[in-house]
Amino acid sequence: MPVPTAIVDTRHVYDWVFGIYVPIGIGVFGFFTVTIIVVTVRFRRRDGRRHRLAGHNEANRLELAYAVVLLCIAAVLLDVTFRAEHLVDTASARERPALTVDVIASRWEWTFRYAGHGITHVSGAVGDAPLVVPVDEPVRFNLTSRDVIHGFWIPQLAFKRDAMPGTVERVTLDFDRTGSFSGACSEYCGIFHSEMVFGVRVLPDRRFDRWLARHGAGPV
Repeated sequence: MPVPTAIVDTRHVYDWVFGIYVPIGIGVFGFFTVTIIVVTVRFRRRDGRRHRLAGHNEANRLELAYAVVLLCIAAVLLDVTFRAEHLVDTASARERPALTVDVIASRWEWTFRYAGHGITHVSGAVGDAPLVVPVDEPVRFNLTSRDVIHGFWIPQLAFKRDAMPGTVERVTLDFDRTGSFSGACSEYCGIFHSEMVFGVRVLPDRRFDRWLARHGAGPV
């Protein structure tokens, strides 16, 4: 498993997870597809006659082997998932963030509060203020929800975490390139779910400092 650098970069870790899940998924899909085709061809009706079952057939060993294989696959995928999550969470917890943003999800808006700077941006069904962050600096997100489960998702950065009601999920993310990106809620949360979107602007350090000074109310 690839080890992330000091500043958390989830892309490499989850690329590794993706590279394990997809071949297994394709293999399972292919196995069942071939099995269905073979059974359909072998036991199809011929000459308008029905096949008659001669008593009750059992294949206990085959069924047991099938169950064991499925359990082994599930165990491997669980192990891979939890190892990746633990690696990212551990690296994230060790980081000292340069910026902390409280992310509050609600139907159907995202509220971004910049801790200590007096800045609050709202984006979604009504607001359209972007999430603005510096490049190559660890940013701590405190994720929570006011109502149902929402998914804080930035597809181009391969980053997604759930915002859960009643809890605060703390995660640190490094944005390794400047530019504008799109974000959205990845969990269906109601009729206006598709409008629960937000933009992300990643600025160079000096530009971000100027933006912070221009929009902020100073330390609070």
